[in-house]
Amino acid sequence: MTTDDDLIVALRPDDVLDETYRRRREADLARALAEPRRRAFLRVRPLPRVTRLTLAGTAVAGLVAAVAVPAAVSGTAASGGPGGGRPAEPAGQVTAAQPRLPEPSTAPTAVPTVTLDARSLLLAGAERVADEGAARGRYWFERTRTFEPVESGAVVARSDEFWYDGRDGRGLLNQDVEVAFADRADEAAWKEKGSPSLWPGPRRRDFSRISLRWQVGGRTLTMDEVRRLPGEAGELEGWLRSAHRDGGSGSFTSFAFTAARYLLSSPASPATRAAVLRILADQPGLALERDVTDPLGRPGAAITTAGGDVRLVVDESGARLLAFEYRGPDEDPRGRPDEDPRGRPDGDGEDGAGEKARGDRAVRIPFRRGLTVAYESSGWVAAPGVRPGTE
Repeated sequence: MTTDDDLIVALRPDDVLDETYRRRREADLARALAEPRRRAFLRVRPLPRVTRLTLAGTAVAGLVAAVAVPAAVSGTAASGGPGGGRPAEPAGQVTAAQPRLPEPSTAPTAVPTVTLDARSLLLAGAERVADEGAARGRYWFERTRTFEPVESGAVVARSDEFWYDGRDGRGLLNQDVEVAFADRADEAAWKEKGSPSLWPGPRRRDFSRISLRWQVGGRTLTMDEVRRLPGEAGELEGWLRSAHRDGGSGSFTSFAFTAARYLLSSPASPATRAAVLRILADQPGLALERDVTDPLGRPGAAITTAGGDVRLVVDESGARLLAFEYRGPDEDPRGRPDEDPRGRPDGDGEDGAGEKARGDRAVRIPFRRGLTVAYESSGWVAAPGVRPGTE
């Protein structure tokens, strides 16, 4: 086989005449340089079978990429094909045969689940309440629907409304009274007695000569004093603990929840009501139940004390009190049905934690298991007879 070097040697001047050499030199050199340089190039080999797989699916694509990428990166052909162990083809040829890598996954990143507990809900509600605007209107209005267990085994439902500005106002009490029995035997016994009245009929009260008061534990407050209660949680808690020592009963947590149902539905400032929610949030052992309804069918969340005696139902924002439920044992049953166990006045005064103020003395109204108060509406209005949202 003639090589490039042999051709160059054949052109030496001592092998030919000078004239002949000069005539042939350029043509011989052009012919020699035009011949293929067999030692400079390698024979092109077919790629291994594994790199010819069609990327028909995610699983196949992943497999091909895992097998073929090392050959492309290292510059050596995959074992098992012709010429194994020889240097790889030039980069341009290898790159053209490289399989396409699978596209990065576009699946959304999972969002961590956040569990809402009673504390978080109450604190969120406190923030919303604190952002409420200043009070507008002269009279404080409140409408409630109370479900009161009585000795005959019945539950009496009634609605009460009142308007009060601290000196004047009026109340519409014992409206829409309904009686229901959970036990048919109790209902039959009541009917055998002639279905006697279990609750007084509707009443209208004039508050122009009556000073309405809220009583929380051992403290009796006028409306103006309620509006001046502390708006900082630490200061208000100190005040509540003092009221608990002076006349409260049970644990401070149960006392705070009982007082909260009055303060949250009272003419207290937004700052005070927000502070109440923050105090409740710090109580130990609270349980939160989502997706509940109050006695009026409104959706919300229930927060129960550790002992289970008191349950508050709030809306899903945690800012609005929907209902209060007492689930503890019956207290002293010596209460008159014409006295409002919620502490709302029927003509002589008002309390704020299960007591009625009568002049300088207080009469304890007992709680019965199952007592429930739904807070339908409250707010400031311009005059008696006007309800929020109707002005």
